[in-house]
Amino acid sequence: MSHKYHVFVCTQQRPAGHPRGCCTSRGGGQRLFDRLVGQISERNLWEAGISAAQTSCLGFCKFGPAMVVYPEGVWYTPKSEADIDEIVQSHFIDGKPLDRLRVYPAK
Repeated sequence: MSHKYHVFVCTQQRPAGHPRGCCTSRGGGQRLFDRLVGQISERNLWEAGISAAQTSCLGFCKFGPAMVVYPEGVWYTPKSEADIDEIVQSHFIDGKPLDRLRVYPAK
């Protein structure tokens, strides 16, 4: 099966006081990944070609929690489970990236 969207969510965990911090300590990480997978499963989006994977650091710690959607390369910084739900509905179901939660990492 080909992927319509492949979503990567940072679940990096670093020790307290680490200079870069981590997405998990900023309220994201595993909790938001689990919500995303739950939404994809509940809405049966796997069959629509939407998949998700957890990653270590995506390199944009200052935006954390960090999430990127390919093939477009759209970056998001969801802060809550409600943000994940909104991304799923707007981007994956309606096909419209959600500007409110987008970030634009410098190249």
